[in-house]
Amino acid sequence: MQVLASPIAAVVHDAHAPAVDRLMLDAARRLRARRIRLAGLVQHNLEKQGSDCARMFLEDLASGKQVLISLERRGGTGCRLDAAGLAEAAALGARGIAGGAHFVIISKFGAQEAAGKGLREEIAQAVLLAKPLLTSVSLRLLPAFGTFIGESWTRLPPELAAIEAWALSTAATRQPALDRAVGA
Repeated sequence: MQVLASPIAAVVHDAHAPAVDRLMLDAARRLRARRIRLAGLVQHNLEKQGSDCARMFLEDLASGKQVLISLERRGGTGCRLDAAGLAEAAALGARGIAGGAHFVIISKFGAQEAAGKGLREEIAQAVLLAKPLLTSVSLRLLPAFGTFIGESWTRLPPELAAIEAWALSTAATRQPALDRAVGA
């Protein structure tokens, strides 16, 4: 009997967030190169000279549009989340997920999602539409992720080869549906 790959996977890490963001971007690029139609949102971080606040963007994988989601703190250090930017990106992501995507990538299940905010609805949307979902979660937020998503998910190490192997395995178990979606 063949064991099917779970359609939900999370890269579990205890790494610096920008490194995980780069890993998720690389995974999206690899899957696109294999002609897998993607939806969801991945984060880009652009370091700024003379500031400890990187400019953070979310890229909508369906349209390619990037939305700024960070604001500099006045008179302080670091950044804060731009709620309006996050809402704009979330709306783009939701449209893409509802469209003809084969896979959904949401960069992370982070503190906002653990608190019931952020991109939590878009993660739920992908699950409810039975779209394969890839995200990341830190060890610190793993209990909140488990409470939200349940027990039926695949834990991946923060390694591009492992992510790609899971995605291809998931695609293979869903190949007839994917073939119909792309008209093969």
